Amino acid sequence: MRAFTQQGAAKKPIQKKIAPVPPENTQYVPNSLYFLSDLSSDEDNDSSDTNMDHSDNCDGTTGHISSALPRKRQKLDVPYREQRKQKQAAKHAELEQAYKDITKHLKSKKTVFVGGPHGLQARCACTIEVHLMLVVKNEHGFKVASEMAAETNGFAAKWGGHQVRGWTREWMRMRTLPVSQWGRHAKISSLLDDPAIASELCTFMRSNKWSMDPQKLAKFIKNELLPTEATKYLEWLVQNEMPQGLKRYIELELFPRIHMKVGRGMTTQANDGQSMNWVPNGEHKLRKKGVGRGLHQSSIICSTVGHLEEAAHTIEYGKNYDGYWNGEMFVEQLRDKIIPAFERAHGPGYQALFLIDNSQGHSAYAEDALLISRMNVNPGGKQAHMKDSWFIDAGGQKVIQSMMFPSDHHDHPNEPKGIKARYLRENCDYTFETLKTNLPKAMASVHLSTIRLWEHRMHRWMDAYRSGLETKKAQLQVKEFSSRKYKSHRRVPETVACLFD
Repeated sequence: MRAFTQQGAAKKPIQKKIAPVPPENTQYVPNSLYFLSDLSSDEDNDSSDTNMDHSDNCDGTTGHISSALPRKRQKLDVPYREQRKQKQAAKHAELEQAYKDITKHLKSKKTVFVGGPHGLQARCACTIEVHLMLVVKNEHGFKVASEMAAETNGFAAKWGGHQVRGWTREWMRMRTLPVSQWGRHAKISSLLDDPAIASELCTFMRSNKWSMDPQKLAKFIKNELLPTEATKYLEWLVQNEMPQGLKRYIELELFPRIHMKVGRGMTTQANDGQSMNWVPNGEHKLRKKGVGRGLHQSSIICSTVGHLEEAAHTIEYGKNYDGYWNGEMFVEQLRDKIIPAFERAHGPGYQALFLIDNSQGHSAYAEDALLISRMNVNPGGKQAHMKDSWFIDAGGQKVIQSMMFPSDHHDHPNEPKGIKARYLRENCDYTFETLKTNLPKAMASVHLSTIRLWEHRMHRWMDAYRSGLETKKAQLQVKEFSSRKYKSHRRVPETVACLFD
């Protein structure tokens, strides 16, 4: 015990604690711990067991433990040296038996080695025999004997010895010889790996089993089998692999940089209001006669930025106003407004795929396009000056055919030859100026989520028609994604019930 003192305070006396006297049946053990190295031999245990009582000389006191500690060392039934000798004898017997078996296997006339009696497997078997002989008879070490056996049979001393030790262990454990891995690399393929070619070879060998030889089989493979299979593979490649690869390239490489932009034209009138109104009983709302003056707007929507306001083009249609929407106006809008707006919105390096949903956009052609609708029945007159056409004559030659008469023609020189509504209704005051103000607001009020939902619906229509479905079946397939199905019995959701109210 330590006694602590403080300055100016008296020293406290040191108190000694005396251990209580144990009862008579308590077993005493030494207070110190012993290790295996502290004990001399097995014979000392007998003498030490009889003298188990010790006392600690700590101020005349003795310590005790309530239970005896387990013995650190026990006497084995079979001494360790004897066990080691038995293991060595068993290992030596196993090596002797393996040596006898490999010798018998080599001398047997029934043994067939892969590659013949002078092949690689036969050399490996001889190396295993030499290795076991050096270990069993000459009493060399396992590693030294393997290097000597490998060098004797033409293998490298270090790496070959490592291989020989593995072969010997495999022979002792499974009685199997190593098999050569030549021709089994992942980059090496065989004709027999193809099930179709293997089936053709089996059929040919069965049909000519009485007159079959290697030369005939090689001739069949070279002259008949390979050209036929190559033709089949080429057909399969052109019809299946190349279209699928092109599809993957378009979807993974090309389409991510192509933005689909949907173009649509809409027409609104000044008097195009709601068809039904809530009015007091017995009264009616007076409507204006006619639809009034109208606007036609051709706009582009995008699933990433929404409505491209800069790309929109609006006209006041009518005979006495801006005329009517046609293909020439659409081409002008596409060239001067839509493409520049797309480049400003997305930057360089992207291409736009435009989906046009109007008849005039579908009929937009070049001024000199070959269209029968632009030709008159009789020569001359007001009709388009078309470019030259061509046709293939009976001899297979391409013949150019001009669509204009020559300048020296006596009758026709140098003349052509012949042959968003709901928003507008709710914010409508039936004036044309308000319509012109509300039309851009109506286009901008469409949420981006609505645009994406509509785009997904168009994709479903395209997938349905691409799969070859008829109109009704395609409509049913699209309806599966766009319509809700309620399967609960006699129950209507709250949102649907509000619509009926």
